[in-house]
Amino acid sequence: MRRGRLITIIGAIFAVVGFVLVSVAVTLAVTTASFLGSAERVDGIVVEMTVKTSTSRDSNGRTRESVSWYPTVEFTVDGRRHSFRSSTGTNPPMYEKGDVVPVAYDPGDPSDAMIAAFWPAFLAPVIVGGLGVLFTPVGVVLFVKGRRSPAR
Repeated sequence: MRRGRLITIIGAIFAVVGFVLVSVAVTLAVTTASFLGSAERVDGIVVEMTVKTSTSRDSNGRTRESVSWYPTVEFTVDGRRHSFRSSTGTNPPMYEKGDVVPVAYDPGDPSDAMIAAFWPAFLAPVIVGGLGVLFTPVGVVLFVKGRRSPAR
């Protein structure tokens, strides 16, 4: 296979993956913004910080551990207590036990709730979108470069 064709294929793969990542990020952001727009607001209290450890191996076979802290938030609606664990974990922890946090919840189903702050709500779309924004132009540049490469 000629070098230009290989660069074209790699570029196309990067561009497609980047486009998919940007599309997923936009979908996540729109879904989150829609939820936040229709949700009721109340203050909640961080009642627990749960640590999750994940283990992976690098290319040299070494084990690497990653630790993330997930807050569990409790809030009250119409005299009833509800709680949820945030789907966003961070290291270092973003909150401490006892912190007061803004909560957005579905008025029809208060168990559907999230921390109503930018990073907990939009961390996933920012990361996924950031990767897409990196992959897409790299893929386009490689694709164009491969297409312009002289035949050998």
